[in-house]
Amino acid sequence: MGLNEFDFSPPKLDLPAHVDLYLQQMAPQVEHYRSKTTAGFRGFVPSDYVAFYSALSHVVDQRLACGSAFCEWGSGVGVSTCLAGMLGFDAAGIEFDGRLFRAAEQLAEEFNAEARFAHGSFLPAGVEDLIDAAFAENDGEISMVIESDDAYEQLGNELADFDVVFCYPWPNDEEVTARVFDRFASVGAILLTFDEYVGYRARRKSEI
Repeated sequence: MGLNEFDFSPPKLDLPAHVDLYLQQMAPQVEHYRSKTTAGFRGFVPSDYVAFYSALSHVVDQRLACGSAFCEWGSGVGVSTCLAGMLGFDAAGIEFDGRLFRAAEQLAEEFNAEARFAHGSFLPAGVEDLIDAAFAENDGEISMVIESDDAYEQLGNELADFDVVFCYPWPNDEEVTARVFDRFASVGAILLTFDEYVGYRARRKSEI
């Protein structure tokens, strides 16, 4: 793959007052929707939002991104996407679960957040071979969905338009997530991922 992992050790930040207030106000909503999603799916597991804000602030402060277009794959109720908007990104989130998508849109409107959302799969067209390989490698234990509404068409963007993509993948989805990004992202784009045990890691698309 043309992804290069680089040293990424964002310092812990004291949250700005408006961010801290936003997260406090969102906490009951996050808890309400946590793991209460469409039957047949594993459910919504929120990221560590304080750590996410620190990580994305580090991207901004160190000028690591090539531009300001941000996309979250699997945006849940939209908290990380809205935080990206607060940091000055043109922030978009893609969510497959309809209930979570509608909640994200409603909550973003309530909080006047600079964020937009699309309902569907974050997988673009042309990934069938990657998904088939991932299913074979993991005995079918992956959570990727291909057939759904065209989220990128809703956003008016292609995956290659985004400078930073954030994802909190299930363990068996980590590798295929990187492969999808590697195939479709533009050179210089950053894939930022979260792991409950490892924390945040950053990889840059370095070649086609």
